[in-house]
Amino acid sequence: MDMNQLLYNHQLAKLNAQHSPSGKSRKSNFDLIDHYAGRITDWRRAEGLSDTGWPRDERPDAVNL
Repeated sequence: MDMNQLLYNHQLAKLNAQHSPSGKSRKSNFDLIDHYAGRITDWRRAEGLSDTGWPRDERPDAVNL
């Protein structure tokens, strides 16, 4: 799954949790929020980027403007 899809799914889970009709579905969506946050963190680490914030790309071959 690419980063755009991970970010989309993370945001969707947050919206679904906010508008959940029951505690059970809210918990399920909070679990998905954690799941996608972990996958985003894993992707960023694998790419040599910071775990948090809007990272500056510090890979040796990156172009930083």
